[in-house]
Amino acid sequence: MKGKKAVILVVLLSLIAIAAVVVSITIFFQNNPTQFGSSMSIEGTVAKIDDTRVLVISGKDATDLDGQTEQEMLKEIDEAIWFTLSMDQLKIVKEFDSVRVAYSQIDQSFPGQASADRIEKIK
Repeated sequence: MKGKKAVILVVLLSLIAIAAVVVSITIFFQNNPTQFGSSMSIEGTVAKIDDTRVLVISGKDATDLDGQTEQEMLKEIDEAIWFTLSMDQLKIVKEFDSVRVAYSQIDQSFPGQASADRIEKIK
């Protein structure tokens, strides 16, 4: 009986250690500032948050976007992209924050659609 408890304890500790390593690696790659060097990026304002997506518009600030509909926001702009974010990334941003978002691929629709590799607030 002692042997079975020891094996179960070792297995549980191993699983916890593996989970901790995976979480640490995931957080590192989501927050690593070197990620911007190898991908495309956009600087802009979070115009809208919709579930797990954010609309980032370049060329307008919070005062230009406040109180406008999505169609009004998209008029006369430089660039706009809907980004899908992870839950951790969603916790970082709020509506009308200035952000820099790095991404690898983009759907060429208007506004574009992409998954954010990295997102950070800028001043």
